[in-house]
Amino acid sequence: MHPDGYFALVLDPPSAEILRRRFCTLPRPIAHHCTLRYGTKNPADLPPPFTASDLGRAFTLAVTGYARRDDGGVEAVVVGLLLEDGRLLEQGFTENAIPHVTVATDGITEPATANDLLRAGYERIAGPLLLARLEHTWASSSREEPPGA
Repeated sequence: MHPDGYFALVLDPPSAEILRRRFCTLPRPIAHHCTLRYGTKNPADLPPPFTASDLGRAFTLAVTGYARRDDGGVEAVVVGLLLEDGRLLEQGFTENAIPHVTVATDGITEPATANDLLRAGYERIAGPLLLARLEHTWASSSREEPPGA
């Protein structure tokens, strides 16, 4: 984990539960967030369309895809950002090439490998809408507190 943490759209508990119930097939559920910018705590580093004034604000994500690694190491859903005008932004609002939420791992595979998984391809689906809040966090699959806290 980077000492400066990261900015993410952190799922509300009911949305995380939707992902776990509908998509989780692996032993280590995560379904926590969509990373926007890793390795910073400076709100000026937020990718567009976000600004510092959006911190703490709720946003809606739409699930548009799903993939699971053949060996069962990691699974993820692809998400788009639903804008206030009703348009779905499918790229560019996160530093990841494919915006996603890592749903689960086998407990050995690192959640970040979902990036490689999705670059190799995924199934397009019309999935549920998820509610999330823009936050700065240090949460990881193994730690919920900032380093040294």
